[in-house]
Amino acid sequence: MNKYIAPLFFIAVIGNVQAATVTKTTITQTSVTPTSATAGTMFKFTATLNAPLTAGNKVKIDLGKGLASMTGTKTSYSLSRAIFTTGSQTYKVGIYNAKNVLQGKVSSGNYSVSSKINNAPTLTLVSGDDSVEQNKVYTLQLKATDSDNNLRSISVDWKDGSTAETQTATNDTALTFTHTYATAGKFTFTATAKDSGTPALTSAILSKTIDVIAPPAGSYSKVCNSGALEGEEDCPINPVLGSKATDWACTQDNKTGLMWEVKTTDGGLRDMNKNYTNYTPDYDPDKLYGAATNAAGFVLDVNSQSLCGASDWRLPTKDELLGIVKLGVSSPTIDTTYFPNTQSDGFWSSSPYAYSSYNAWYVSFGYGSSGDFHKYYNSFVRLVR
Repeated sequence: MNKYIAPLFFIAVIGNVQAATVTKTTITQTSVTPTSATAGTMFKFTATLNAPLTAGNKVKIDLGKGLASMTGTKTSYSLSRAIFTTGSQTYKVGIYNAKNVLQGKVSSGNYSVSSKINNAPTLTLVSGDDSVEQNKVYTLQLKATDSDNNLRSISVDWKDGSTAETQTATNDTALTFTHTYATAGKFTFTATAKDSGTPALTSAILSKTIDVIAPPAGSYSKVCNSGALEGEEDCPINPVLGSKATDWACTQDNKTGLMWEVKTTDGGLRDMNKNYTNYTPDYDPDKLYGAATNAAGFVLDVNSQSLCGASDWRLPTKDELLGIVKLGVSSPTIDTTYFPNTQSDGFWSSSPYAYSSYNAWYVSFGYGSSGDFHKYYNSFVRLVR
């Protein structure tokens, strides 16, 4: 009997050990989506476990820059990352305890990242005339398209020595560019569109030749108080003389590009009947230089009011005044359609008289001629810019 007791005891112990065995948590599957994409793409890495994690353990992934924790519950974990490093890549997933000690084996996989291809934008001419009159506003419309949706700007070089103009652009949206050519002739402007890629790419050059035509002698345009030419912006065709923003206040000589003050009959600052002395810094015995009754003071007052949207008005030279004389007409010798309320008398110029600092040149619109006056003489003034 006694010789059978030991085996029975051994069987009982073995049975108790088997009952206490716990299933070990392992990684059964890993994957990455997508498996191949361009740099900057968001990749999603997933891991599946055979059982929930035990306390203190975490699922972590190594993407080549150290361990990162994956998030999830029970047996499913994931992590998403935008990958910019190009080439064939390897990821490794493992289960780690609180001290980052690997518990079991790692599960690995591969994926690839290719360089992102950046396409150059395409630039299109929407509208633009073949010709424009000298000193008139030329209007151009351009739009660009970029298949990568990273369009940044459109630039126009007018090729007349002026600074190129650049505007921020969006896909398929027309942009309006305006320019005034001060010189007659043919000008071939160029335009390009640029994106914000790395590296930034530029469209093919778009070009167009514009024939800038010199206006006929004596060609003038009315300018509103707002500064706009007649027929443009808020200035109507043939505006009436007045003080409103949309009223006529100045005249532009389209041949020279000079803009002239137009006189009024309202008793105000620019009334046709007001006259001024012409004392200058080199001759001012009465200390009236800059006074309201002196030509220089009138310049200051007009500039303070931003006549026709500008504050750079000045006294004209003798030659500039002679440039608006119209011979062959009765007094006043000027185009009264564009220069109404002109006195048939002398108008001060800024040109000094070489033979005496006491005198300065004037131009008479009674005779269409020039002469000199003593600076204390009261004469009329028409400003220019």
